[in-house]
Amino acid sequence: MGEFSEKNRKIEKKKSFNRRITHLISIIQNNRYIEWKTSKKYYFDLLKKEICFFYNYSIDLVDIFLTIIPIEEINEFFKSNETPRPLNVRINTIREKRENFRNNLDNIGIHRIFEEKFLNISGILKKKNIRLSSNPQFLAGYFTLQSLSSFFSVISLDPQKGERILEIAAAPGGKTTFISQIMENTGICIANDKNKSRLDSLVSTIHRLGIENTIVTNFDGSFFPQKMKGFDKVLLDAPCTGTGIISHDERIKLHKINSAILINTTLQKRLLISAIDSCKMSQEKKGYIVYSTCSILIEENERVIQYALEKRKVKIAKTGLNFGLPGFSKYKRENFNKKMHFCRRFYPHIHNVDGFFVCKLEKTK
Repeated sequence: MGEFSEKNRKIEKKKSFNRRITHLISIIQNNRYIEWKTSKKYYFDLLKKEICFFYNYSIDLVDIFLTIIPIEEINEFFKSNETPRPLNVRINTIREKRENFRNNLDNIGIHRIFEEKFLNISGILKKKNIRLSSNPQFLAGYFTLQSLSSFFSVISLDPQKGERILEIAAAPGGKTTFISQIMENTGICIANDKNKSRLDSLVSTIHRLGIENTIVTNFDGSFFPQKMKGFDKVLLDAPCTGTGIISHDERIKLHKINSAILINTTLQKRLLISAIDSCKMSQEKKGYIVYSTCSILIEENERVIQYALEKRKVKIAKTGLNFGLPGFSKYKRENFNKKMHFCRRFYPHIHNVDGFFVCKLEKTK
């Protein structure tokens, strides 16, 4: 009886919050038609406080989100951050050739939902109680866990057989092994990561999935061109604040976000310049760099790309992704490169994937 009452209280609390939020959003949207003396800022401040109290966010992070997410979507956005994304897997076609694995997907609990190229090897793990540590197909490398959003940067990179490709911050290895899978173990893929403690899991994943064209290195990505360069393509999935994956890690809600932005953007700019310098460019073949983050913050995405455009001879290319929302060409009073709309943004409340950003750069000199 007590549990039932507690459940009812939580339901009523949630309904009450939703009513207040809906009311505040309505006032903000129609403020110019209301003959009240109270300013629009007053209701924005009330909205921020309600969100901070109910969802347990820092006021600074809510303030930033309100400059990115349209006001009519704000409630759905914060709700989506409370809901874990579906557990996604990638079918490993390198192993799968040796056994008719796909016919047994339903028995394992994997449901395929896409038919598009590259995405047709993804699936949702529907069985909640499956233990991957004792699952023979997982241990044998027939499939691996990989969030759907992390497919997008590799699809944009468009690896081809025989190419030399660098992933400059590769651990834990999902994107690296996907690149090798698409190349069918041809060419060379360099998987670099500065953090030595993460290399064991990276190497383990490479072996488990039967990857044979990958070399693991342990260099500081900021200085990688001093070690080697001349790659056909480079992928940088940059370290970030993680504001797109709050549903996985609620600690992000209370981060000192302004300090985290400063630290991460400094590193992101250095790594992106390094990625560009590691890529080759010739008259016969264009060099491409793909930059991605699991953040939705403009400071870590469009601003970093704008920095690279000003420091190096590169231009924004189309990502090859026919879904997602375009990047911001303008933010507050700041104007970005006119091709910034070629970038792709993904949001949990719209696309039901982790928040993600992808930009493809073409090296011109």
